[in-house]
Amino acid sequence: MKKSLLALAAMGAFAGASGVSYAQSSVTVYGTLDAAISNADTGATATNGVTTRVRGGRTVSDRIGFRGVEDLGKGQSAFFQIETGIDPFTQNTGEAGSGDGTAKTSATPGSWVTTRRPTFVGLADNSLGRLSVGSMYSPGFLFTGYGDVAGNNTVGTNFSQATAVSSVADAVSTTSTNTTAAYKMNAQSIRYDSPSFNGLVVSAYGVTQSTAASGAGRVNALAAAYTLGKFNAEAVYEIKTIATNSGTTATPTKHTTMGIGGGYNFGFMNTRLTYQKGELETQTAGVKSGSNGVVAVTKLSAIAPVTPQIDIFGAYILLSENSSGTMYGAANVQKSATAMSIGSTYKFSKRTNIYATYTAVENNSNAQFRADGSAISSVAAGLDPKVINVGIRHSF
Repeated sequence: MKKSLLALAAMGAFAGASGVSYAQSSVTVYGTLDAAISNADTGATATNGVTTRVRGGRTVSDRIGFRGVEDLGKGQSAFFQIETGIDPFTQNTGEAGSGDGTAKTSATPGSWVTTRRPTFVGLADNSLGRLSVGSMYSPGFLFTGYGDVAGNNTVGTNFSQATAVSSVADAVSTTSTNTTAAYKMNAQSIRYDSPSFNGLVVSAYGVTQSTAASGAGRVNALAAAYTLGKFNAEAVYEIKTIATNSGTTATPTKHTTMGIGGGYNFGFMNTRLTYQKGELETQTAGVKSGSNGVVAVTKLSAIAPVTPQIDIFGAYILLSENSSGTMYGAANVQKSATAMSIGSTYKFSKRTNIYATYTAVENNSNAQFRADGSAISSVAAGLDPKVINVGIRHSF
């Protein structure tokens, strides 16, 4: 560290001596490590559906990143962000990217670098707004996080069903039947954020992939955020053009998501209510010819400070998929579920806390909604999954 400081000082002295002037800039290294003992129960009774293990990212996804800003003068600046997911808690599977690919034991950790996270560069002007280019989350997916006023994955992005589609961006001829929150992170993305107009910020987001002649992989979205004192509100409308199993000659399916919500901080309690729905559409020659299902998610969340160190939080969630859909149950039947989540955090400092959360989903006899993520995995129709997490989180 001392050597780095000396080198920077020497560079600054050289720049000053040569008469060259540089704008003020700053770079920040940041990240989060979140480790918990997690007990997940799929609700199965005939088989052992309970798994207890150490897992990362239970409340906030583990990550490391670099962000910086350079003052260009006259109210203008340049900025960047480089971020990647990390997962030191996953064991080695012997697959590419998991350790050295030889030892396959639980004592051998997996890959340190995992999922791609926001990485972009841009310019900002106090009067004109911000323009960012790179790999960024879609506004539709970000809205799922807005749904949890406590800012945790538990209720936020873990219940992102209204943005999930049965396809994967860039995979034109995919044969996968897994339901994933595809298009949540997009390469080749551009985002514009307006300056604040009396508390209102409007955003536009666009992605045009070049992997499919039919336009599969395109994402377009508009979003708005409004703040007035203790009140805040957000809205989003997003259209995704989805790759099909037929390849580039077929007309792609479209997925449309819209969301609206608001919150108010009463002081003794901060609350938020959001509604989001997603519709998967069949297209014929670019014209909608039918619906492959509509998924809707309603979230009511709240957080309250009990003491300066202790917060309690909770949420109640309504989930549904109409009879046309097959992502969360069989076709021709209505799927619905209710979910509840409660938890508490004890803050040792601004950076370190311990927490406990409990989340449970009650499915109707047709539904397969999960308590721990948007994708379908190990949950049979009519089961009631639940998850308990007890962990520690440190941010730097």
